[in-house]
Amino acid sequence: MPTQWNDWVHAMWSARGQRLPGDARGFRDHDHRIHSSGDYRSPPPESEHEGLRRHARAITKRVVFFPMEVRPRLAQLVAEKLDTLRIATRIVAIDATHAHALIHVGEQDAKPLIARAKQHASVHVRERLPGSIWGDGCHVVRVEDEGHWRATVDYIADHANRGASIWEPEKFAQRRANQSGRRD
Repeated sequence: MPTQWNDWVHAMWSARGQRLPGDARGFRDHDHRIHSSGDYRSPPPESEHEGLRRHARAITKRVVFFPMEVRPRLAQLVAEKLDTLRIATRIVAIDATHAHALIHVGEQDAKPLIARAKQHASVHVRERLPGSIWGDGCHVVRVEDEGHWRATVDYIADHANRGASIWEPEKFAQRRANQSGRRD
């Protein structure tokens, strides 16, 4: 169990073409020069940044969706690469359009680590998904405390109910399977 909670980060990233400038679910560009008045929980008005959204769709060459049968392999490959980088990984979820991971990075910047994991995964599924499959960058949130850590694990695991493939270390996967099989 972790003790330095802020050494853990929740990393989130998208499949290519899934989160574009002007996205109707809300967006902010990387320098916060342009951002919408809402977010995915409380979307901005539909007309807000409509021109930017239309332009982004027009110039986007490829929109990627991860087929169900590829998701378990992608999750495994992301975790595998993080392991070779000596990054402890608690859980990874890959669904049709995006991914989540809870990883222990210490004081390191998680973004280049996730970039290497994305690259590793894309190379190994190239026969099934050729070309660039991931969107640029990732969003990282440092864990604040034990409650936040547990809520993040549950949030990521809950993506299985929405079609995501979940990767967890065997001891945690077994524990979750035992808990879900209980009848209280």
